[in-house]
Amino acid sequence: MESIDLTLQPADADDQLTAFLISPAGTAAFAVPLPAQLGQLHQVWLRRFLAHHDSGGDKIPPATVREYGNGLCSAMASWLQQPQWQPLRTALEQLPDLPLRLRCSGTAPLIERLPWEALPLGRPIWRLDGPPAAAAPSAPQRTMRRPRLLLLVGDEHDLDLSADIAQLERLSRQRRIELVSLRGQACSLAGLRTALHDPQGWDVLVFIGHSAGDPQGGGRLQLGDASWLGGHALQSELQQAGSHGLSLVLLNSCAGLDLARCCTSAGIPWALCFREAVPTHAASLAFTALLEQLEQGMEFTAALEQVRRTLAASGPVGSELLLSAMGAANATELVLPLSARQRFWLRLAASKRTQAIAAAALVSLGAVGELLPGNPLSTYLLDRRLYVQRLWRQATSQGSPTGPPLAVLLLDERRAYPALGVTPTPGRVARAALAEVLRRTSPTAVPVVGLDVVFDEQAPNTDQLADVIRQQQRQRVVGGWFGADTIAPKPGFISKPLGELSQAGLLAGNLAVGTTGAAGRDRQPMPLRLTEAITADNFAAALTTLSNPRLPPEAVIDWSIDWLPLITLINVEDLPALQAQALVVGTDGRIDTDQADLFQAPGAIRPDLPSWGGAGDVLPGALVQAVLAQSMTLGHWLTPSPLPAVSALSAGLGVLLAAAVPRRRQRIPYLLTTAALTIPLCLQVAISRRILIPIALPLTAAATTALIRRD
Repeated sequence: MESIDLTLQPADADDQLTAFLISPAGTAAFAVPLPAQLGQLHQVWLRRFLAHHDSGGDKIPPATVREYGNGLCSAMASWLQQPQWQPLRTALEQLPDLPLRLRCSGTAPLIERLPWEALPLGRPIWRLDGPPAAAAPSAPQRTMRRPRLLLLVGDEHDLDLSADIAQLERLSRQRRIELVSLRGQACSLAGLRTALHDPQGWDVLVFIGHSAGDPQGGGRLQLGDASWLGGHALQSELQQAGSHGLSLVLLNSCAGLDLARCCTSAGIPWALCFREAVPTHAASLAFTALLEQLEQGMEFTAALEQVRRTLAASGPVGSELLLSAMGAANATELVLPLSARQRFWLRLAASKRTQAIAAAALVSLGAVGELLPGNPLSTYLLDRRLYVQRLWRQATSQGSPTGPPLAVLLLDERRAYPALGVTPTPGRVARAALAEVLRRTSPTAVPVVGLDVVFDEQAPNTDQLADVIRQQQRQRVVGGWFGADTIAPKPGFISKPLGELSQAGLLAGNLAVGTTGAAGRDRQPMPLRLTEAITADNFAAALTTLSNPRLPPEAVIDWSIDWLPLITLINVEDLPALQAQALVVGTDGRIDTDQADLFQAPGAIRPDLPSWGGAGDVLPGALVQAVLAQSMTLGHWLTPSPLPAVSALSAGLGVLLAAAVPRRRQRIPYLLTTAALTIPLCLQVAISRRILIPIALPLTAAATTALIRRD
């Protein structure tokens, strides 16, 4: 982070210090006088501070301690107003928003023991120690997991540490932190070394107990087994803990400056301590206030300023002047996400670029599926969806729409032609067979007949068919023709019925089924999602009684319903007694030698095909026309939700899940639960509301963006 760095070290003259100033405004080196009077003021204040808090000595009034403390701070401020400090004052004026970091290198102990943090400079101030920034090991990127805290409880023989321990245990019960405590005999050198070697790493190390200064040994602390341990004895373990993410050491003890320096020298970014002996209540209050600020999401340096104000307002008098933070040269601002909400927002802000790439790829795939719904992948997924939807209908005993059935007669040369007494016409539908079907069907009992045949060329017995149409004066007789976009021989207006039949009253209906065809194949793709609207110009619309029949583009035919009661296949023998609103006359799909009139059957309808007397995987075109007609008559089709939008929403939910649940394996149950809830819900919405919410791609998007993040 950007800062103003002030380094003080001995000068050649005994009564001077050399100051080195580094900031974004530039660098400077200058000499300042050594403030001998400050040493005396510090000693006088410290003696009164210790005497006031010594229960066994003469009581010093708190006002006296406060007065001497204010005098010490005023003397320090006056020292900085001397002309020699002008480079520092200039940098502070030019850079009012930057913190001041102080490094005391080889100076007399007096300089480091002064309360620099109490200077009224209007910015955070902390101590600087540890290796230079260029040589400092880089800490791993924070995972925004629940902070892992290692609590060391020192010898409790003459201390009551229960309040501080209870506060951490409360956070642990609330699952705000992951707490491991070493207490009593477990808090030993061996136990501490083992804990610091934990490969999961720690975020915070907290020591509560007695400590003492020891510049040569890196400070000392008393462990729970009553043994004393020097900081340098743990140097390698602290370095390893720092490389595994240990970011903060809280020394809730006395005279912890040497221990704090030992920690930052090992590469740990931050350490907080009291420079001198303080009452137990001061250390406990500082610890409590710091945790409260961190719980609210405050940055460590800002929380430190609030802790000082709390100590000054309600802590043991003068204790705020002894609180110091030590930062390593490479320390960055620290935020401990102690609440689930904080962790969530911090992790969300740290979402990975790979998640955005994966989401963009899947949304693009959804866009392709939306623009080209006939692509093989979309067709396969939609077919499987309708099949599962049919199973859901059956499992939940949900009925299908009901209405008058539509009769369908499929002509074939092996059974229907002999029954009609007609000789086949090679490669074409025998028009004599169509004429005979009309003769055997009552015009009043069956007012509408659709002939799923194209009459665009001369053929034998055309006159017979024209005579029957003319004589019966049926309400409507419709023949087929190929629309301009149809994959068929001679598409367009040239395929409309020739003059003799049209003059007899044969109407023309476009045989297009609203889906993309495939040339040169023995069967057309599954008729699932329409790409073109089915309107009054289409053959299927002529079979309805609606005044303005229409199937909108992008509608999905609901093959999951039970079509058997809605479409009745009849035989030639049934024609004389037939009573129906409409009759569709088609073929088995194999009579026309130019192009088979067969469609690949959707998976949901295949179990019913044997009941219709057909093969298990193909559907004659006449049955497709009948399904389209009944869909319009019943007003029953599925409206798909926008696939890119639903996929984008699901990908976003995956990003949110990855932010909310740090551990990758723990996200899997959430994803499985989501799938278990959303799949039945989407199926039910499709059945009850006829809104087709996609399942496969959105769930894939959610799972991908949730699991691709590994931190």
